[in-house]
Amino acid sequence: MAETGQSTATLRLKVGDLQIAHPLTVPTRPVAATAVLPALEGLVNAVVEAAEKGKAISCRKGCGACCRQLVPISRTEGEALLALIEAMPRERRKAVRTRFAAAEAAIARAGLAERATRSDRESARSDRALSLAYFALGVPCPFLEKESCSIHPDRPLVCREYLVTSPAELCAGPAQEGVTPVPVPKLSAGARRLQDESDTWFPLALLFAWSRKRPVSAKRRPGTEWVQRFLGSLTSLKS
Repeated sequence: MAETGQSTATLRLKVGDLQIAHPLTVPTRPVAATAVLPALEGLVNAVVEAAEKGKAISCRKGCGACCRQLVPISRTEGEALLALIEAMPRERRKAVRTRFAAAEAAIARAGLAERATRSDRESARSDRALSLAYFALGVPCPFLEKESCSIHPDRPLVCREYLVTSPAELCAGPAQEGVTPVPVPKLSAGARRLQDESDTWFPLALLFAWSRKRPVSAKRRPGTEWVQRFLGSLTSLKS
């Protein structure tokens, strides 16, 4: 049973060939969009579990090649990650921020910062050349430690959606030839349009660059309304 002030409903979602029945619990009171992120993470996890069923997944702890890709995240995820970093012990927070600064500097030196954050971000997302150029830099995700994700339970939605069945060593190839991702419906695209359609995504490695110019105010809506907005953005989703 849901706690007072919360609403629970079983979401039945058909995405491509997958049919998902998953309970979502969200606050009924007006909240920031970050308050419904755990529910969306659970939904994405359920979709991924259904998509990978019966497949031999190659991804393992300690295999961090994919953690050097351009990782697109939403404003909502960015706000949640900033809060996560702020809650870290002082020394750990300092180390993480240092890694973010190094990543931002490397991306700027390569001349990719503007391309990766341009206003036409939807085109940038499909820019294969940008993705390959970013990957060629070899810039590790600032949360990567000992080739493993140090915030695995709180990792971005798109990270949850990326799994491969091909040999893990292929993932480090410059063009990632032979890599076979599991076809997972990209529900993460819905989060990118959750708060503001004109602010779709930015690279995770540029989190602090984004934070310096992000919108100051954020709307508060009932949790159920946030979920409705998320689902509404998925109407044209293709597997």
